[in-house]
Amino acid sequence: MIPATHPSGRGLAAEILTAWEAGRHTASELLDLHLKEAVPHGQGTDLVYGVIRRRALLDQALTAVAKVKIAHLEKDLLALLRLGVYELLFCPDTAEYGILNDLGDLAGRNKKRRGFVNAVLRTVQRAVENRKSPAEGIDLRRWVPVRPHDGCLLKEPIFPDPKTQPEDYYSTVYSLPRWLVGIWLKTYGTETLRQICQGCSRTPEIILQPNTLKTNAVRLAEILKSEAVLSDLNADKTMLRIHTRRYLKDLWAFQKGFFLVQDPSAAKVVALMEPKIGATALDLCAAPGGKTMQIAMAMHDQGKVIASDSDSRRLRKVEENQIRLGITCVRCVPPEGIKEALGSKNKVQSVLLDVPCSNTGVMARRAEVRWRLRPESIAPLVKTQKTLLEQAAGFVRKRGTLAYSTCSILPEENENQVKEFLRAQRAFSLDKEELTLPSCGGEGFFAHDGGYVAILRKG
Repeated sequence: MIPATHPSGRGLAAEILTAWEAGRHTASELLDLHLKEAVPHGQGTDLVYGVIRRRALLDQALTAVAKVKIAHLEKDLLALLRLGVYELLFCPDTAEYGILNDLGDLAGRNKKRRGFVNAVLRTVQRAVENRKSPAEGIDLRRWVPVRPHDGCLLKEPIFPDPKTQPEDYYSTVYSLPRWLVGIWLKTYGTETLRQICQGCSRTPEIILQPNTLKTNAVRLAEILKSEAVLSDLNADKTMLRIHTRRYLKDLWAFQKGFFLVQDPSAAKVVALMEPKIGATALDLCAAPGGKTMQIAMAMHDQGKVIASDSDSRRLRKVEENQIRLGITCVRCVPPEGIKEALGSKNKVQSVLLDVPCSNTGVMARRAEVRWRLRPESIAPLVKTQKTLLEQAAGFVRKRGTLAYSTCSILPEENENQVKEFLRAQRAFSLDKEELTLPSCGGEGFFAHDGGYVAILRKG
């Protein structure tokens, strides 16, 4: 077995990936147990999620190149091999000898195990033609996409042909469920499918939203710089991306509530809501509270924001965020306490319903979703969303708005769900809607997750 609490990032990653394969804990749960002790925890985290995001491709390389029978391997050996292949293919700046030597050591003292790990990884190493290869003018069947425009070129093709077998190609190369790739191909076409797959397989960046009650993005960048944290601003200077590896909770700026971590696609929801200063807003399914805090900031902490969630443990996170950010207008209540919190009027100007969903828009950030999601799991989610949407509508006053949002990019959870609601609820009309697809970003724009929001107006 891999030594517990190994001091290296690779050792940590191998230990966690072995435990993760057992299926009793999520990767995030396992990482939380180790992060404070791990050295360096950043490398270990990146490797864990990198392997999970690319698992199907890694297994294809092990099978096609090294002829490994994955089903017959012990879980800890498989974790080591996936780690090694991942670094060889996806980490071109990491020295090959360091990868092979370290993973050989992690295999233990048994000569047979060490020899097996070394032999497999050297076979993969020899199969690589160029660890830094552009995508132009090459056979995509032997190209591993690391970033949108560069990757690792193999000597021989091991992937399906993207022209004749697009579903097989994209599901293998980007490690996504084949049935899901098929839906995206039919819904969006090949070019957009490529963008989605790239966005779902990227390493997510850390994006900060400033607490506008205390600062703005420009000043926040200076505050972070004073803590030796480098960052850059987006085109309109409303959010920033950090580049320095730090444990965020250790930062003075975090402890003093100068920012919250939030993806640009999530931040877009409240911007479309346009909460009014001094009004009363209701945030259903509020935990962990990022959008709740945004509403309060947009209202200048004036008025009332009722935040509710069926999970009492997660609702406490909303309260923790509120205290840290210095926000006073938010009141957290369980679902059964909403009517009492609203008082005699019982209806509000703005309702936000951020529903449970498939998470198909956030698979870069929630890497394990791709291995948990099944076709049959979508219908129950759609049913739950419909019920919640009907319940939320009852809290909207005349000429008020209901914001329906998901972090899904499946039509049945988004525009189709809204169309069904509008057919049944004649008092509501569609004011505006926006679908955001996962993206690797571009000039002036940060990489971001996908999601959907519809603003529904009553009366």
